[in-house]
Amino acid sequence: MKQRLSLYNAPDNCCYTVSDVPNVKILNSLGFYPGTLIHKKKRYRLGGPVLVNLATREIALGKDIASAILVEEAK
Repeated sequence: MKQRLSLYNAPDNCCYTVSDVPNVKILNSLGFYPGTLIHKKKRYRLGGPVLVNLATREIALGKDIASAILVEEAK
């Protein structure tokens, strides 16, 4: 079994598969579902947001939401 990390704590500039996502409507509308492939570009310092690419979109997620999303390193 692969190691599950919060999106916030996962290393930058890597591809991940979403393994668990909170039931928040905005995340569903953006396309965050278990099994979705994302690329984490970077985490801004001092508790700042996380910048991810999802399909053709670049999305910034706050620390609280990014900490609640669990990911595994993509194959």
